[in-house]
Amino acid sequence: MKPTITLSRIIALFSFILISSVLHSQEAGTIVGTIKSEFGEKLQAVNIVIRDVNKGATTDEDGRFVINDVPAGTYVLDISSIGFEQLEERVVVRVGKVTRLALSMNNTITSLSEIYVKGEAFRPENRTITVDVVDLQDIRTLNIEQPLRLIEQVPGVDLIAYRQGGVADQFSIRGFSGGGHAGQAGVQIDGMSLNEAEGHSDGYADLNVLIPLNIKRMKVYKGPSSVLFGQFAQGGTLALESRKGGNYQDVSITGGSFNTFDAQFAMGKELPLNNTDKKLRTNLALQFFQTDGYSENAHTLRGNLSGRVAYDITDKTDISLSLLGHSSQWDAPGYISEAQFNDEDRRNQQDANAEKDGGEKQFYSQRIDVNHNFNDNLRLLLFGYSVQQKFTRFAKFGFQPGGQSERFNTRQVYATGGSLNGSNRIGNTDVNWIAGLEFYSEETERMRWNTSDRVRQEQTQDRVFTIQSISAFLQGEFDVNRFFRPTIGLRYDTYYGDFNANDPNQDPIRDSFNGLSNISPKIGVRSTIYDGLDLRANVSNGFSLPNSALKYDANIDLSPVQLWQYEVGANYQAFRWLELDVVGFVLNSSNEIFENPPGSAEFMNAGETRRTGIESKATLSPLPGLRIQGTFSYIETEVIDNPEQTLEGNALTGVPQTIGTFDISYTTNLGLGGRFRFRDVGSYFISPDNMASYEGYTVSHLAVFYNFGRQSANLGRVFFEINNLFDAKYAESVFGSVDSRSFAPAPTRNFSLGVSYNF
Repeated sequence: MKPTITLSRIIALFSFILISSVLHSQEAGTIVGTIKSEFGEKLQAVNIVIRDVNKGATTDEDGRFVINDVPAGTYVLDISSIGFEQLEERVVVRVGKVTRLALSMNNTITSLSEIYVKGEAFRPENRTITVDVVDLQDIRTLNIEQPLRLIEQVPGVDLIAYRQGGVADQFSIRGFSGGGHAGQAGVQIDGMSLNEAEGHSDGYADLNVLIPLNIKRMKVYKGPSSVLFGQFAQGGTLALESRKGGNYQDVSITGGSFNTFDAQFAMGKELPLNNTDKKLRTNLALQFFQTDGYSENAHTLRGNLSGRVAYDITDKTDISLSLLGHSSQWDAPGYISEAQFNDEDRRNQQDANAEKDGGEKQFYSQRIDVNHNFNDNLRLLLFGYSVQQKFTRFAKFGFQPGGQSERFNTRQVYATGGSLNGSNRIGNTDVNWIAGLEFYSEETERMRWNTSDRVRQEQTQDRVFTIQSISAFLQGEFDVNRFFRPTIGLRYDTYYGDFNANDPNQDPIRDSFNGLSNISPKIGVRSTIYDGLDLRANVSNGFSLPNSALKYDANIDLSPVQLWQYEVGANYQAFRWLELDVVGFVLNSSNEIFENPPGSAEFMNAGETRRTGIESKATLSPLPGLRIQGTFSYIETEVIDNPEQTLEGNALTGVPQTIGTFDISYTTNLGLGGRFRFRDVGSYFISPDNMASYEGYTVSHLAVFYNFGRQSANLGRVFFEINNLFDAKYAESVFGSVDSRSFAPAPTRNFSLGVSYNF
């Protein structure tokens, strides 16, 4: 007879774990500390290892670390971080006591031997642009199945969730509402672009192909501020980095409402090679996700695979091979009218005239990296990658009978390039610099049919787009003194391509363009006024190309749209328990043309525009285990000059005027804790004439958890979440006109239960 698992047995087992943990902690002590730079900046991702003991920790974004269950005794901590002098700290651990440390690390000329991503050697304390960072420790506490949800931690960034299965969601950043879907923001993983040049809307980028547990960090660059990114970096760029090397095994399993199940696994392991002292550094990650969804006809099934193998050819040269695989299929509920959205009994049902929307996708990439250290201060990164993709989507946007279409794209990408990363001293000035050259080639075959319930009726498009680009960039940051640390950069991009259209019942079209180029200067300065207070300012140029087939048309102006961003900011962290950051910006564009809504083939000329805003963030840690964080942003957008004069003075569509968040979490010494998150998104216009708008929404989430690592989730946790705690009726995606607004409803109150464990 098979044994049965009862609730009483689960409670007994959980109680045993808690009691064992308490008894064990009584025989050991805890080390708690904070680490800052010599300028008073809290240092993230610093490694702390107890010498001769298999224990350690990594600092979080507040520079804090916790090492639990340390047997009583005297130890030496080895503390290291790229760009800083290594520390050795002697500590005494007593039974049942907490040993507290407050440490400072001095800057040094960076050793580049462990740099794998271009620009990674630049020092955060010299950064003149705004870059928000979400790291692995944050990811472990957020319990997400889709990486794009990480942007909700970033000031001034709003997620526009379509909730159409495997369709990429959209986000608003620096007043551009088309990030990730309409090409107004760049998205990269380890330097590999996820933006599709022509497959959907220009710059469409799908983060569903990535596994959250395999992400080391996400850097959010605001505006066209960095030389590392080109065309799609209008509102900014999401630069994600995967986990590399290390010895770990992480697993996360979550189940919840709507028959949702998410399982993720990530492993890093060093494998010794026979009869040598060399090792293979391997990384593997898997994800399986499925849900029936909140709305009718919203089933999604997705599988992801990621692998990496690295090997040191010599003491100075290493090589790695990385693979990504993704397969998904989904049903999509489409959009509903305002009347149905307001009807509680029907808001999770399809529109009466809805059809069988949905789709499927296969995505594969292969990448090789060869890196060479000429010396401790000069490292060459070389890469090459390819992408193969098929994407099918059945979609309908209106409420009248008929109107569904099938969009089928195949995509082939080849890219190669390299960068020199250097760190030198000129006189008394430390200089970190990068110089790079990249080539990118993409061919997309795009076909469309009018359909009815996924049955093809007639073909409407048969088109092939090819586009190539050559890019060069150079940037140096100069650590002259604490009061004057300038950064100067320059980027050059040139594009050429061909367009062939064999649309049924239309004359064939053969167009091409050559030498569509742009030079983008970047300049900024950072100053430490006194310990804990840093000021920064920068001016940067960016660009974008005309959309889709428009860029191949010789009858229109092919000059790139010019973007200029002017930004000033301040960061204050004079106290261990408080950090404040505020930034103001103005972002001007010369002549925007974009698709509204994305994927509709309806183009709008916004003309000359201006975006003005303030973004702020505050983090408080007044007590051990207590963390409070709040963000607030205010953005104004305006059409300055437009061929249609009635649009002048209007705001741009899809950009919330205000976004506010509040996040408070508390963890006891035993590892029990809770977290409350609140998000308020203000109103925004959804029609160019500003006659139609959406009032925005407020939503809250609550989680309770038990950390196996006590005050840290580094060892894993058990958690229970209530999403949409107060059962708000809201939508994260709304578009249309004053007479006809379309909604993609967000779920009402729902629940999830999960466990993560890090071996």
